[in-house]
Amino acid sequence: MSAQAVREYLALIWSQYQGSSRAEKSKLIDEVVRNTGMHRKSVIRLLCQTTVPKFKRGKGESRNRYSDESKVFLKALWKDMGYLGGVRMKAAIPLWIDSWENEDLGDYARHELKSMSASTIERTLKKAKADLRRRSNTGTRRSKTRPQALIPIRDFAIVPAEPGHCEIDCVAHCGGSLSGEHIWTLTVTDIVSGWTEEEALQAKTGILVHQALLRIEERLPFKIIALYMDNGSEFLNDEVAIKYAHKKKLVTRVELIQLFRSRPYKKNDQCMVEQKNFTHVRELFGYDRFEGRLMAQQMNNVYRKEWRQLSNFFHPQIRLKEKYRVGSKVKRRFHAPRTPLDLLGDYLPEQQMVSLRLEAASLNPFFLQKKLKRKLRDISAYNSRDPETMGRIAQ
Repeated sequence: MSAQAVREYLALIWSQYQGSSRAEKSKLIDEVVRNTGMHRKSVIRLLCQTTVPKFKRGKGESRNRYSDESKVFLKALWKDMGYLGGVRMKAAIPLWIDSWENEDLGDYARHELKSMSASTIERTLKKAKADLRRRSNTGTRRSKTRPQALIPIRDFAIVPAEPGHCEIDCVAHCGGSLSGEHIWTLTVTDIVSGWTEEEALQAKTGILVHQALLRIEERLPFKIIALYMDNGSEFLNDEVAIKYAHKKKLVTRVELIQLFRSRPYKKNDQCMVEQKNFTHVRELFGYDRFEGRLMAQQMNNVYRKEWRQLSNFFHPQIRLKEKYRVGSKVKRRFHAPRTPLDLLGDYLPEQQMVSLRLEAASLNPFFLQKKLKRKLRDISAYNSRDPETMGRIAQ
């Protein structure tokens, strides 16, 4: 029953209600409740008024002054006009509408588009703008391939108890614009120890991610047991989800790598690697745009040598021990700071740890830091097209 029909029905019942006895009034109220589904007390308040009851618009309701057809035309016009804001679009519609080539646009819809206010335009385009902003602000394109249906969503009730459970993600070095080809960094972080490896990619494709994962796996001091990823197409494809996860690890047997994906649009599901995306990638290379094969080689020269040794051997990490609420405040307690190398000592065999500790003992962190800064300066100068630096690196 429409709102107008309810108004007319209540007006009819109200006229009968005024001169009725107590028993008759009760029957009329029962009839209104049964036919409209309204609460009994609401019906009594409406029928006891001295005048014909009128409805007030509830919270969140709005009068549809403009037709649904005009709103569809508005979204199409907004796209063709270059995604203008509401105030600018209101002023621009009279200048553009007569030249708009749309065979379905009628005179009435044209009149409604011209008469819409700026606030109505903003309100109508709110969802379309949010969708456009989401697509523009992220480099992750959701996969629509078969592996997405095969890979289960991560179960957070299961807490990894040994190294080898790694979160992976990609970081765009796009300089604020995702157009064109630019470099991406693949980050792999072990959940238990915090051991992190990076690899620079010329582009974000399944083949390049597969090859980068193989190179990273060779550098890891432990075997990969499970990978946790987002729903991006660079991971949920045949190259990564099938060929890499089911590859032969040994000649005599096949070890399968378990794959899990996060919930769509839940960025905090990948909180460990998202943190490393900032501390291990953004703080290292910033937000500039990097592109080209030679630049990717220079970045990998940093990732595979000085930065890998500094971040995993000499940079302690503070890890959360517990979190609890006291009244309105959330209290957190942390473990004592330890390096990923020290954390691995709780899980790896002593023989394997001896070789890692000998490698760390042979390194001078101050020398690594100086060498790292020099390489970063060369990369920055090369990226700014400094002729002298470009020639030295190219040689």
